[in-house]
Amino acid sequence: MIEDIYFQDEGKVKILAASVGISKKRWIAITEDEDDGGKHREKMSEYRIDHLPIIPNNGVITEFYKTKTPDNFTEIEKELISHEDVLPIDTTIDTVIDKFCKEKKSFYFLSFNKEISGLITIGNLNCKQVQVYVFSLVCELERELAIFLNFHLNNDEILKWLNEKSEGSEEKENKYSQIVNTYNTLAAQGLENMLTEHLFLVDFFNIIKSYGLHNELLLSKQVWKSFSSINELRNKIAHPTRSLLDNSNTINDLGKRLLKINDLLFRLNTYKKTNNL
Repeated sequence: MIEDIYFQDEGKVKILAASVGISKKRWIAITEDEDDGGKHREKMSEYRIDHLPIIPNNGVITEFYKTKTPDNFTEIEKELISHEDVLPIDTTIDTVIDKFCKEKKSFYFLSFNKEISGLITIGNLNCKQVQVYVFSLVCELERELAIFLNFHLNNDEILKWLNEKSEGSEEKENKYSQIVNTYNTLAAQGLENMLTEHLFLVDFFNIIKSYGLHNELLLSKQVWKSFSSINELRNKIAHPTRSLLDNSNTINDLGKRLLKINDLLFRLNTYKKTNNL
């Protein structure tokens, strides 16, 4: 039945370039008639934008102004839009981020029916839509890590690890003690719960490392350690008011961490299917 495709939908978050970028109906631009006497410099400086489309009288956008150095409006160049500068508006955001990283670009014009219809820049990635996309990936990863961990360890084994961590801490009310206390309280009330329900993302990485379970995913201890940088991304999106990208978290950092998430999700899903989990 055709409607079955809706019941089989995994509900994955799909964010497109158009929902992150700026439509030409809303962007800051300069018309062909305005384009004289340095008005482009005034506009770019006033609105603090590094890319300024030029709207010709015939409506066919082929040129734009670009700062030579981001946020520096003393050196501005006029450039032709090339094929490498354009992406379809329905390009998925993961592809956009990947291209930003690999092609070392800071912008793309967006096209629809072979016409320029918008613009997306690295700065546009600090938006709700991208945060929602990254958050969905992290949620999926935590679920898959829980399935993987519960397959290899029972609650008692995880509880042992948590108690050892709790005893090694000088703080009586440390994170691990709180997890154990919450679990024991619910268990005493006859409420079934798995310890993995109470773990943070960083705990999954640490427990898997402690038991050497990364070997099951064909990852060395050193490589597994590098995957823990995903937790830094998780901490970023846990605070929606913080920028996803800043001086300490570049587009390359974001790209590398997303690659690690997708790599790990692929390994976990393959392992789950192979072992009929």
